Amino acid sequence: AIRRQRQMCIRDRYLKDIQLIDRAPKEEQEKLLAAAKQIVELTKERKKSQKQEYKFTEAQRRAMDNYEDMVEDDIKKLTEYEEYQMKIKQDLRQLSGEKNLLLADKQDIIHRQGMLKVLGKCLTALLIATFAMLAVLMACFKVNINVAFVVTVFVTFVFAAIILNEARKNRIDMVITEKKGNRAIFLLNRVKIKYVNNVRTLDYMYHKYQVRNAAELSFVRTQYIRAKREWERQRESSIRIHEANQVVLQELRKLEVKDCDIWLGQVEALVEPKEMVEVRHDLNVRRQKLREQMDYNTGIMEQCLDEIDKIRSKKPEYAVEVERILGGM
Repeated sequence: AIRRQRQMCIRDRYLKDIQLIDRAPKEEQEKLLAAAKQIVELTKERKKSQKQEYKFTEAQRRAMDNYEDMVEDDIKKLTEYEEYQMKIKQDLRQLSGEKNLLLADKQDIIHRQGMLKVLGKCLTALLIATFAMLAVLMACFKVNINVAFVVTVFVTFVFAAIILNEARKNRIDMVITEKKGNRAIFLLNRVKIKYVNNVRTLDYMYHKYQVRNAAELSFVRTQYIRAKREWERQRESSIRIHEANQVVLQELRKLEVKDCDIWLGQVEALVEPKEMVEVRHDLNVRRQKLREQMDYNTGIMEQCLDEIDKIRSKKPEYAVEVERILGGM
């Protein structure tokens, strides 16, 4: 009952504060209303901005915080590294293709040289067989083989010259091809070293900013700049809300409002008359319910006291015990 009486007093005091606000002088009402409107507008803006989502991870945000001064230059560097990486890959494909072509040429030269060796052996066997046949004709049939011998020697010389010339060309081509192949391998190894070093640099940059490429880093930086501006506006908004709260409290104290702090949680009621009507209505409803509850409790207590009096009158021996109970109440 005491607690409910205390609640009733608080609500009465709250209603009295509303009356003080409603009857405030025009100048003070204007100051109070201006500060309350500022709080309402700033609070709405802050809630709206807090719902804004930015597409970067917490790790990316920490990277932006740590390397904010150098991220713009790193985007340019990363773009250059990626473009250089594409050129390196193109050089690797070109040099690998050139190396494979030279290897194919080398195999072709080896194949031609092998064919010349086989042809030389066949020509030697044919020459030996021809000389043997001529020797048999001369020994057995006394045939004059001078012309045939000269023709055979001449033909053999011509074929041998052709074979030797082709073999010489093959050796020259082999030397040139091997030099080109060695140069291609040397250049390929150099480009591979550049490729590995550039890949390590890219991996370091990607890990540094927790991104996959320069385009993503540029996007994250744009998002971070927008978020940082918004965070700064939120900080300024919080400061302005605090200042407006102080103005509201100051004006309420001038009006001798008792519970000033309560109004900071419902400044809308100071701005919108409908909200104030709702607050007043809610307080009246609560006060009425409390009064009804207190009346009900009072009725119950009176019934209990009547019952106790009846017991005491009917049973005098319980009088002392009844007095003790009433004293405890």
